[in-house]
Order: sequence, then C-alpha cells, then structure tokens
Amino acid sequence: MLSSSLEKYLVGIYKMAAADKELKSTDVAKQINQPLQKTIQALQRMHYQKYIVYSPYQPLKLTEQGREMAEYLIARESLVEEFLTLLQIEENKELEKEAMQQYLSYESLEVIEKFVLFHREYPEISNRYKLIVKKKLKTRLLPPIPDYERL
Repeated sequence: MLSSSLEKYLVGIYKMAAADKELKSTDVAKQINQPLQKTIQALQRMHYQKYIVYSPYQPLKLTEQGREMAEYLIARESLVEEFLTLLQIEENKELEKEAMQQYLSYESLEVIEKFVLFHREYPEISNRYKLIVKKKLKTRLLPPIPDYERL
C-alpha cells in the first residue's frame, strides 16, 4: 500500500498522463510542489511497487496497477468529500478528509458508500438531518470534551 505522500504523487502522475503529457520527473516535482530529489526517491519507490515505470532520463509511464490505484484514490477522495458534505462538516474539512482517507479500512469505506448512495436515493433524509444539526440536542452520546483539551 502507498503512503499518503506517494498517493499524492500517483494521483498527480495520473492526472498529468490523462492530459496526454510526456511525463518527466521535473514536471512531477513541479506539479506536486516538491524538490526534485525527493520526487525522484518517490518515483523510485513507486517503480519498485510497480505503479509506474521509471528510469532516469526517460518519460514516466503508469502501469495498469498504477492507473487502477490512482482511479481508486480519486474515487475514495470524492466519496469521503461527499460524506463530509452530507454531514455538514466544514471545520477542518481538509484535515478530516485526509485522516479518513488514510485510516478507514476498505470495509468502512464500503459502508460509507452505501450511506452516500442511500442519501442520494432518499434526499428527504438530508432535509431532516439539517433540522437536527440546527437543533440543540437534549440527549447526547458524546459528552463535551474538557476545556483544557480544546485547542
């Protein structure tokens, strides 16, 4: 499995390849906004893991495995984004999204997918949820976090 930083490289490479660009390590470094040496190390790791074909001074090529993984990563990001939007989570949304993408199991993501699809099929549920979010709940499952723990 890829680390979160390698995931960003792979998605960037996938998007650049979709634009029919010849992929060079320098272009990837610019796209990801990372130093060239760090980018080369990342490319070597992805080559070793068979997501790309990389050799110095040659254009990069995505493997079938790399293409499939990039498509999965893009779909996962979209799913988590839609889920957080449905829950009306705005504060620290990008951090929450990144954490969820990294730590949720595939099985948990499948359950979230079912929830999102359910929501799409029954949009009236969304209206009811919005009313609940606005209300002050009398019963709670989660006690408030102690003041000294809040940042």
